[in-house]
Amino acid sequence: MRRKPNAFWRFSLATYGEPAVAAACLALQDRWDADVNLLLYCCWLGRAGRALDRRGLRAAMLKVKALQCNIIRPLRQSRRALKQVPRGVPKPWAKQLKDRIAAVEIDLEYIEHRILLLAAKRLPPAKRKLTPRAAIAASLSRYLTLLDVPSVHPDRRHADLLSEASCRAAVP
Repeated sequence: MRRKPNAFWRFSLATYGEPAVAAACLALQDRWDADVNLLLYCCWLGRAGRALDRRGLRAAMLKVKALQCNIIRPLRQSRRALKQVPRGVPKPWAKQLKDRIAAVEIDLEYIEHRILLLAAKRLPPAKRKLTPRAAIAASLSRYLTLLDVPSVHPDRRHADLLSEASCRAAVP
């Protein structure tokens, strides 16, 4: 699959590559069922001073829900299950399968990015522009609240780390 670079994809790759960002995103994904792409979407829009309200977040969540629930999550579970090589499956085969599934996951993540990119283009004009840090913090906080992460839970620190990394990421 040929991926045509876009601003959101480039931002996501740069931000995800920042120190500790992958671990923070995966912790939120594994503990709270957060969609890493939605976390990055909040940050990408926020970097431009755009905060998502609850309606915008819910709409974005709905746009990618079927893809996440029906395809991406089951593939992720399959890939992770291959860390424990099933009886009768040669280890090299399990590794090759795991690598192929990971490649398909990346293609699907790109498709989800395209869906969110199109959603961003259809957003109504922002009522007011915020500083990037304020916009990112507001959107991430709203998203975590929609996921039922308590407002004083230690996992909220992952959003702070992601916010800081998003502001300093060098995007090509």
